[in-house]
Amino acid sequence: MLHILKIIHGYPLNYNAGSEVYSQSICNELSKQHKVSVFTREENPYMPCFTIRHQKEKENLDFYFVNNPQGKDGYRHKEMDENFAQLIKTIKPDIAHIGHVNHLSTGIIDELNKQNIPIVYTLHDFWLMCPRGQFLTRSIGKENNFQLCSGQQDQKCANDCYKVYFSGREELYEIENKSWSNWINKRMVETKAIVNKVDLFIAPSNYLRDRFVNEFNVPENKIVYLDYGFPTEYLTQTEKKKESANFTFGYIGTHIPAKGINQLIEAFSKIQEPATLKIFGRHNGQSTNALKLLAAKSKNKIEFEGEYVNHNLANDVFSKVDCIVVPSIWAENSPLVIHEAQACKVPVITADYGGMKEYVKHNVNGLLFEHRNIDSMSEQMLYAIKNPERMKMLGEKGYLYSEDGNVPNIINHCEELVEIYNRFTNNKTLWRITIDTNPEDCNLNCIMCEEHSPYSDFIPNLYKETGVKRRRMKFMTVEDIFEQAEKLGVKEIIPSTMGEPLLYKEFDKIFHLSEKKGIKINLTTNGTFPKKSVLDWAKLIVPNTTDIKISWNGATEQTSQEIMRGIDFNKAIENVKEFIRYRDEYFITTGYFCRVTFQLTFMQNNMHELAAIVKLAASLGVDRVKGHQLWAHFDEIKDLSMKISKQSISHWNKYVSEALEAQEKYRKPNGEKIILENIIPLNENETTEVPEEYICPFLNKELWISATGKISPCCAPDNLRKSLGDFGNIETKSIEEVLKSPQYIDLVNNYKTKQLCKTCNMRKPK
Repeated sequence: MLHILKIIHGYPLNYNAGSEVYSQSICNELSKQHKVSVFTREENPYMPCFTIRHQKEKENLDFYFVNNPQGKDGYRHKEMDENFAQLIKTIKPDIAHIGHVNHLSTGIIDELNKQNIPIVYTLHDFWLMCPRGQFLTRSIGKENNFQLCSGQQDQKCANDCYKVYFSGREELYEIENKSWSNWINKRMVETKAIVNKVDLFIAPSNYLRDRFVNEFNVPENKIVYLDYGFPTEYLTQTEKKKESANFTFGYIGTHIPAKGINQLIEAFSKIQEPATLKIFGRHNGQSTNALKLLAAKSKNKIEFEGEYVNHNLANDVFSKVDCIVVPSIWAENSPLVIHEAQACKVPVITADYGGMKEYVKHNVNGLLFEHRNIDSMSEQMLYAIKNPERMKMLGEKGYLYSEDGNVPNIINHCEELVEIYNRFTNNKTLWRITIDTNPEDCNLNCIMCEEHSPYSDFIPNLYKETGVKRRRMKFMTVEDIFEQAEKLGVKEIIPSTMGEPLLYKEFDKIFHLSEKKGIKINLTTNGTFPKKSVLDWAKLIVPNTTDIKISWNGATEQTSQEIMRGIDFNKAIENVKEFIRYRDEYFITTGYFCRVTFQLTFMQNNMHELAAIVKLAASLGVDRVKGHQLWAHFDEIKDLSMKISKQSISHWNKYVSEALEAQEKYRKPNGEKIILENIIPLNENETTEVPEEYICPFLNKELWISATGKISPCCAPDNLRKSLGDFGNIETKSIEEVLKSPQYIDLVNNYKTKQLCKTCNMRKPK
């Protein structure tokens, strides 16, 4: 049984549009075999904003209503994010299925990422691409309101759609236009970034899928087409209950301009032959009143039937009409009403645009008119009136993509959804794989490096033992690892933490693999950027990398060169500046953000500069400073450990305090605080063993694969992790086999009893 968290901006009966009805259908069906929690909104003006109310519907179906009566037009709410984060910590879902975050907060996606909860996102409209969701303009005082938008542009959006929020004072126009342009820019940066935070997008029409691929840079392997499913037990043909012998058209849906009801009324009013138009749907205040005034001009009968109940749709709506008209003036992607009508074998007249024409083929299972053309719509409606028998035949054809004309069943649809969920939950905790592509290739000699330190005899001994001077992973092995990683839902791959990965001959191909498989790179490099210019490397790295960790072990030239033998400190600083300059430009234009980290080894000879490293990092625009305690491979550096004595731990704690002060004092150029990781106080007993409550950050989350294919459970030095056992080789054993092996499971359950793990520098507090 899975625990599925369904996230949707509204839920019936309070909200009754297509995405809400679909969400209700899948939640009801999924809850028959799985636990379903629904996170949705309500608007209670008498309760504090962003509080969450729990309501149990039935066994396996719980609702969590977040109150949002005032901030529904924003796109991010800190308080909602915080409350949501606490909620998912409590309920612990296996996967999140998002239907919409409009009227909620984009920050809930970040909270899901932080807690490693996989995300599937069904696209219902263009909200990620367009601030108003439908690519319709909202021009003030212009006759041609609600025109199709040619594409999102910050200033154009501000002037065409958000001018309604301007003060109206001429002298403030430029200021207000700039302010709203900036707001839209930040909003679009936020939504563009979502592409990289979601595991899989589902598009209910190929039209919508193609637009998100071509216009919003969603990778093709990250978006699939899957039509909606329907609870067909209440969507069946019924005996006609028409009140009139006249041909009767029906409209089903909300009373908003985007639905084109005004155009439908105008088209119907042009018809001279006797006919009836029934408009079903919840009345919407002034909008409905305006439509009624327009309808009063018609010679033929137009009736406003009011709201309908979904499970009585066939009886109360489809039995009373001869045809359904879907007149939407925007590019609807897969209107539920088309499918519902087809399920009941009622013909549909709709526009030759968007996903609408994908499900209705002219004169096969319905009629098409030219999009937004009232005369063309009227012409097709007149044809229907004059050819009632033909319309019955078109209705009987039903759904285009099944032999029997039946729409996709909700049961089968949910089975397909569960298959998708399982892709990301079967091994949901495995986040990353590290591959040692070229561990013996490096252009520096850092003193703490197991292989390249001036104190190391690893490479000469390797040659003596094996005759191999340089181990390099075969690229076909790299390809195999990526293939397995894709199937397991792995999010990141780290190419070589030992040696300099940018020296790997086929490194460019790794990034091409990353793009093809939808797996991001997490890169550790020494910051020299060999073989190419920094800019050339940045153009390759930034679009495909979550985090670039640059080895940085001092705030001064002297300290840096003492530890990282061969480094040009000043050149390294210029390299970082140029890399971040390109990273920031790419972020502004695409919304994709590659984090830059300074990574260091904590030692006696550099910790006095820890606060200065934080200051330097902040000034350069580096996002994070992290590190780890020294693995003392050689006698020459054992005394450099910060954990060698109680006195050294006391010194460490003082340096930590100074670093935290620097974090508060020195901010990045954008005003944000730099992130510090693993820079935490130690207790005196940590000179021997780490505290019992400290946990392993790697087991069930990360694996290491050596250049020769050997699989290891952690990053401990090779001569030490041998004590954990032999987990096989990638050439003869799959990653999945390792994770499911008794040996690995035993390690996961009992690692705190292992001597290596008792003293591991990488274990940290929960």
